[in-house]
Amino acid sequence: MLGDKMRKYRNVDIIGQKKRLYNLYFPFFLAAVVFRLFITLIRPYEIDMTGYVTWSHYLASYGPNRFYNGSGYHVVYAPFFIYFLWFTGELAQAFSLSTAATAYIIKFWSVLSELLGSFLIIKLAEKHNRLKEGYLAALLYFVNPGVFMNSSVWGQFDSVPAAMLLGVLLLFEYKKPNLGALLFLVAVLTKPQSGLLLPVVLYLYFRDLRLDKHYIRRISTGLLAGIIVYLVIVLPFYSPTEKAGSMPRFLDPFYWLFDLYFRSIQDYPYATANAFNFWTLAGGQIQPDTMPFLGLSYLWWGNILLAAGIIYAFVCILKSRASFHSVSYFSFLVLFTSFMFMTRMHERYLLPAIIFITVCCMFEKRHLLVAMTLSICVFFNQLYIYIISFDNTYWVDRWDPASLIIAGFTLAVYCVSVFNGYRLFIKRNT
Repeated sequence: MLGDKMRKYRNVDIIGQKKRLYNLYFPFFLAAVVFRLFITLIRPYEIDMTGYVTWSHYLASYGPNRFYNGSGYHVVYAPFFIYFLWFTGELAQAFSLSTAATAYIIKFWSVLSELLGSFLIIKLAEKHNRLKEGYLAALLYFVNPGVFMNSSVWGQFDSVPAAMLLGVLLLFEYKKPNLGALLFLVAVLTKPQSGLLLPVVLYLYFRDLRLDKHYIRRISTGLLAGIIVYLVIVLPFYSPTEKAGSMPRFLDPFYWLFDLYFRSIQDYPYATANAFNFWTLAGGQIQPDTMPFLGLSYLWWGNILLAAGIIYAFVCILKSRASFHSVSYFSFLVLFTSFMFMTRMHERYLLPAIIFITVCCMFEKRHLLVAMTLSICVFFNQLYIYIISFDNTYWVDRWDPASLIIAGFTLAVYCVSVFNGYRLFIKRNT
């Protein structure tokens, strides 16, 4: 009887806290939305947005079937993002929208996903009884300069898969492993770099492995649902690949995606492609990643360092018994490591790490310094490339001073992040 009363009072208190926090933060979120919608009017990065608007008009006029292999455009973007462009093109044609209005709508999808990301942060905070920290983290994410530079200004969509990946962790947290795995698949079909979190997704999915009927049914239904979701997304764009005649026909639609992603990474085979990271400091800017470096090549060193980073991040998870804090930090650290050391990185590819370090701030205030400095580095990396494009310059020089300074700061933030992982998850649990 006493226990029931205590639970009732606790539930009333939680509801009261939710109301107070909602009333407190609603005006700030409203102002943030107005701010974001206003700055979305800023001129986008011309090369990217010209392509997006052109593709959206093509899709609305001719449909998706020959888009990748018959439109005459060089398209290596993942298929799920193309649906956003297709829908935008349909809107533009239906309402006779101008090019500027079409570009605004394309940007809007990313802004909307960032608002969704903020909502997911609040839901996670509610799950872990950290609503006060969650509301603040959600607001700071939505007005983060690194984030709005990517979407509202540049016109890119990296925040779309970022929100999806956070949703994946949320679904696993709510014991919805199949839905989490399906959303992860959609994230990979939106941006291939999402696949970097495959190790943690596999760990979360199989960590309670049991050889019983329930578990086998879960895996079977998840696999079948994954195949269906994949085919629903891919088949409208599919056309036979060069390998179609040398493999069973039903396998070619699955090979199609690997072929697309393989061609995409061949576009800029550089140690770094305007990403101000470790390879910038090592002279790798727009240099072939096959060039020798300390006895190997940029490419090989990048793969070795990425593998080391993933192993280290896994140690953090295992030492902390897979707490949600450590899983979020794993996601942040792997994405950060890939940006710092993988070759062929672009200036935008660090953005998804921001949402995960923001979530980590709910659990540990010491993450705030990393979150703030990382956001500044992401902001200035994108801003610098954006500004020089006004003079029709799209590649930074190999030893550009500004790029070296930003890369140096970013490397320092990475080193602090690695140390924080040791201090918070390894040393504390040893």
